[in-house]
Amino acid sequence: MPRPLRPIADGLVYHVINRGNNRQTVFSSEGDFTAFLKAITDLNERLQFDLYGYCIITNHIHLLIRPREGSISRIVQSLLISHTQRFHRFHGSSGHVWQGRFKSPVIQDDDHLLAVLRYIEANPLRAKMVERAGDYPWSSFAFHGEGRADPVLRFRAMTPWQRMRRFDSGAGRRTSTRDRRRRSWPPFAAAARRDCLTVRRRGWTACVGD
Repeated sequence: MPRPLRPIADGLVYHVINRGNNRQTVFSSEGDFTAFLKAITDLNERLQFDLYGYCIITNHIHLLIRPREGSISRIVQSLLISHTQRFHRFHGSSGHVWQGRFKSPVIQDDDHLLAVLRYIEANPLRAKMVERAGDYPWSSFAFHGEGRADPVLRFRAMTPWQRMRRFDSGAGRRTSTRDRRRRSWPPFAAAARRDCLTVRRRGWTACVGD
């Protein structure tokens, strides 16, 4: 039975996930990481899309993307092909680098986007790669949690993260200052170290995993 086509619909935000083939390492050096992030930036010059967050781990990727032109498939396939070609060229390898078809569940609303964003940025914490999310250099946490510039992130309208005033359970006085929002994001994100996002489709539920 053929696979269903991926939707092409303007305005949707996708949580893109893909892993190395057989969970193998696909980012083994600093050059691999920086080249992939540069590929995202370069691709955004050709295919317009908003990138709200990301985390690149040694054997998998998480991207939070809203396509502006074309489909999510075209954007992600361009990135994966670019990385595959570079990976084989620099490591003298051949064959499959990425496993099968990437996952791209659709974000439902602002609350869902924030939950997914903190899940993405807490990946290195769940993997016990770092003690603080800010210590991991290959994610968008530095922008959201520490106020550092990140040229990889691009969005053309105010994001749900920017609209939020602070990230807590709702207790206490709310404030709209950027500094308070950034101070409250690290503990909010750190609380996701035990999160497990689920994908619900046609009656079954699966954990996305780390």
